[in-house]
Amino acid sequence: MAGHPHPEPIVRLPRIHFSATIASPRQLQRFNDHGGIAVNFDTQHSTTPEITLTGFHSEPLSLWRTHSASGFVTKPKYDARLLSIRFVTAGHIVYRRRSGAVEGMPTHATLVNFDDLRETEASSAFSAVSGTFGVDVLIAAQAALTGGREPDLAQLAPVADVAAPGIRSLFLTLRQAQHRIEEADRHDDLIFPLIQEVLSYQLLSAWPRRVASVPSSAMDISSRSLRAALDYIEANLSQALTLADIAAAAEISVRSLQDKFRREIGCTPVQFIIERRLARAHADLVSSTTEPLSIADIARHWGFVHMGDFAQRYRRLYGRTPTETRRNNGRPA
Repeated sequence: MAGHPHPEPIVRLPRIHFSATIASPRQLQRFNDHGGIAVNFDTQHSTTPEITLTGFHSEPLSLWRTHSASGFVTKPKYDARLLSIRFVTAGHIVYRRRSGAVEGMPTHATLVNFDDLRETEASSAFSAVSGTFGVDVLIAAQAALTGGREPDLAQLAPVADVAAPGIRSLFLTLRQAQHRIEEADRHDDLIFPLIQEVLSYQLLSAWPRRVASVPSSAMDISSRSLRAALDYIEANLSQALTLADIAAAAEISVRSLQDKFRREIGCTPVQFIIERRLARAHADLVSSTTEPLSIADIARHWGFVHMGDFAQRYRRLYGRTPTETRRNNGRPA
């Protein structure tokens, strides 16, 4: 496009590189009309847009970097089977979803289903590394990863702690993949399928799940020992629990207990216990019978002594703070 002072916007095509700088309302309108992405951009009030986007589009996977001095608002143009992951490196971003608001910041990455999204608002001085996965791509990746088990993508939590080793590794891979594709020959298709596969596996393996539900008797639990372990945990959630006690109740070793949880539940026993206690705390926060109890009282009852840790864990799983949960249910915080 050399020689054109105002390059024509890139139209969405299978895996096409793009670089867009938006610095006026006219450029913003042109990008919305012809930029080839699934959202419309806008700015708050009369703010002059200052937005830079660099990356590539494809149907199965898109990766891009965003920088904006002005901040921006986006709204979906159409329905799409997509999941968007974003690592904020500066500023913050709010997703207004049908299922509740979620905030992304440098300490917490976000994963949002496009079908659930109403509006996104990024702050001024905002930067992020982002990716969008086709839902069908993740379903196929899960089948390959597990040998055929269908994924429940709705159980992926809306936010994840960037400090968690698996999430940090995912961020580094995402960033390296962007650099690798930007530097590669645009007609070289050899590396792209592998990058897409690795990122899909990492996302499905590392991203935290929402509160794990206790498997019902109708589920395919392969052993009585695992059922005994689950029953023991449920009966003693408000008491001190150790892996040795749980394993003894199930009449298996601690190592066997850990293996069964990873293989059949998809998490460690400790993760399961924490999520079940968070579920009990959530139930108390929305129940009228526990209205006289403070949030701290409820947290302590279910074993959460440090309120900051409790609030962060709760928010990662429910997309809102304990205080917001009570407020939205009409009770005082």
